[in-house]
Amino acid sequence: MQKCPSCQTTNVAGSLFCESCGESLSQVQVARKLRQTSFDSVKDAGQGLLSPGERIKSKFSYLIEEAVARSGFGATFRAQRKDNEKPVLIKQMLDQASYDQFKSQLLKAFKREAKFLRKIKHPAFPRGFEYFERNKSFYLVMEFINGKELTKAVEDYKKQNKGTVEDGLLIYLGREIADALEVIHQQGYIYRDLKPQNVMLDGISSRVKLIDFGTLYHLSDTEPLLFESEGYTPPDFLQKGTKFTAAGDIYSLGALLYEIAMGETPKLGEANQIDKTSLDPRLTAIIKKCLATDPKDRYQRAKTVRDELNKLTRKGFWPFSNSKAIAPVELSVLPKTLFPPACTFCDYCGLADPQSQLGYCKKCRVPLRVGRLQLVDEKSPKEFFLYSDETLIGSSTQSHFSLGDKDQILGQHVRIFRRKTSLWLEAVSKDSETTLLNRRKILGPVELVDGDTIELPGLSLKFTIKDAC
Repeated sequence: MQKCPSCQTTNVAGSLFCESCGESLSQVQVARKLRQTSFDSVKDAGQGLLSPGERIKSKFSYLIEEAVARSGFGATFRAQRKDNEKPVLIKQMLDQASYDQFKSQLLKAFKREAKFLRKIKHPAFPRGFEYFERNKSFYLVMEFINGKELTKAVEDYKKQNKGTVEDGLLIYLGREIADALEVIHQQGYIYRDLKPQNVMLDGISSRVKLIDFGTLYHLSDTEPLLFESEGYTPPDFLQKGTKFTAAGDIYSLGALLYEIAMGETPKLGEANQIDKTSLDPRLTAIIKKCLATDPKDRYQRAKTVRDELNKLTRKGFWPFSNSKAIAPVELSVLPKTLFPPACTFCDYCGLADPQSQLGYCKKCRVPLRVGRLQLVDEKSPKEFFLYSDETLIGSSTQSHFSLGDKDQILGQHVRIFRRKTSLWLEAVSKDSETTLLNRRKILGPVELVDGDTIELPGLSLKFTIKDAC
């Protein structure tokens, strides 16, 4: 427990504001530790802000490793999911009386972010795994992005290129972000908070990832919270009683590209300064149109911005090659797969190339995935990888994987096959009722998820899916 320095009221440990007077408890610092694989002692989380070394449980158990960021209403932590030791990001929002006047709106925004991330499946967004409430706090568990903020990535790029920014880099970032915005808009939302701090670049593939969706606005909202990110928020996002449109996000995209090129955010209505740079005039014209003061003068769809940027990269067919084509600059180092390429596939677009050694999808630039089965009944557990198209499992030599001379296992007992972007399980013999998935009888097909247990007569198989690199 801790006392408020203003009114001396006792507050729950980790509170950011006094429950009585609302005074900021600024002396409370979010602890930050270097990454650790183990802690001397692990305790279950109580009320208040999470701390490294604490464990929080819901559907899965998570060990808090490090505090990443802090806001006025909670904090964000990197954690480890204990059953598979994968890193995750946990957002915590404290339930405090000091912001009761905004509580319903904040909680609605938090739930909306959780719903959006759990629903959407696109490589430009982190995946949402869980949303739950514990000890007067709300939690959202999502994919941990091991990469750089856009600001840091561009800063490193400028150091390597003597302070200059190539047209190709702006085109690459612009079309990636525009593509992500188009996905948001197609779901009926407006992002409203596009700025460099909310854009991440994957540390290996340099895939653009948008983060922080607590400001999502839905077209059905009547009284959204208003806020401003100076330099990036258009004036139409600050007007009460108006319907926000996709054109506002497009202004923010123009402001972001302008800042990368110029080193400062644009002043409203004064975007012509970018004409004094050495950038291609066609590119500056696109950025200036995004920054138009009147929303009606901007591009109305993010996909239009993406398409206009793509036009600048077209090379044409020989002998009619385009000498003015601008090659996109991608900051990527794609690793090779650690597993047989015939076993890998992309769970975003379904790509499965048995000839490629890349561990990343060439289209989506996300890690390819590989399915694995482990015999859990063996003293020294054996494992095998699943072919991305179809794997037959049984006791005969005709199966891809023979599980031995077990009388009750059919020659070809079950098959696991890929349908679009997922792996599915079904019994080969429809008369058999000896296949259990998570203790339930199945004939199939049933989609497999990470951690599923498949039980055949006399043995158990654990299904896992992991990155191929």
